[in-house]
Amino acid sequence: MKAIWMTMLLSAWLLSGAALAERGPETLARSWCANCHGADGNSVSPLFPRLAGQQAAYLQQQLKLFREQSRSDQAAHDYMWGVAGGLNDAEIAGVAAYFAAQQAKPNPAGSGVGGGMAAGREIYLRGKGDAVPACFACHGPRAEGTEQAPRLAGQHAAYLLKQLHVFASSQRPSAVAMQAIVHGLSEEDLNSLAAYLQGL
Repeated sequence: MKAIWMTMLLSAWLLSGAALAERGPETLARSWCANCHGADGNSVSPLFPRLAGQQAAYLQQQLKLFREQSRSDQAAHDYMWGVAGGLNDAEIAGVAAYFAAQQAKPNPAGSGVGGGMAAGREIYLRGKGDAVPACFACHGPRAEGTEQAPRLAGQHAAYLLKQLHVFASSQRPSAVAMQAIVHGLSEEDLNSLAAYLQGL
C-alpha cells in the first residue's frame, strides 16, 4: 500500500514538473501574477503596481533585479523575490511582453492622495528649479514611458508615492538618477506629482 502511495505521489510530482516546464508567458501571468496585478495587468489595489501597457524592457529589468534580489525595498522582498526567483530569462521576457501588450485602463484621478494635480502637472512638464528636471524628458509627454524609463500614466498614486520614497534611499540601486531628483522635491510636491500621474 505504501509503495502504491509513493508511486502516486511521484507521478503527481513528475506531472506537475512537466506542466511547469511547459508554462507559457500568458499562463504564468494569469496564474501567478494575476493574484496581485490582475490578469490584464490593471491591478485594483494600490499596494501593487499596474503592469498593463508598461514598457517591456523595463519589466524585464525589474524582474531580473527581483530575481537577483538587488531590489531590497520591503515590498520587493515580501512579494517578488520568491516569485521571480523561479523564472528563467525566456519566461521573464515572455511575461514582460504579455503585460506590455495589455491595454492600460483609466485610473480614477487623485484617489488616495490629496489634490494639487495642477502643481503635479507643472513639475512633470517643467521640473522644479535647477535640481529637478522635467519628468517628461525621460518618461514621455504623456508619461507613457520609453525604452529607458517606465510608464507612469495611470499608475496608482499611493504606489507611486511609496516608490518615490524608496528612491530617496539606496533600496533601488539601478535608479541612481531618481535618488538625486527626489531629494529636490517636498512631500507636497511628491503628493501632487503622484496624483497627477494617476489621472493621466
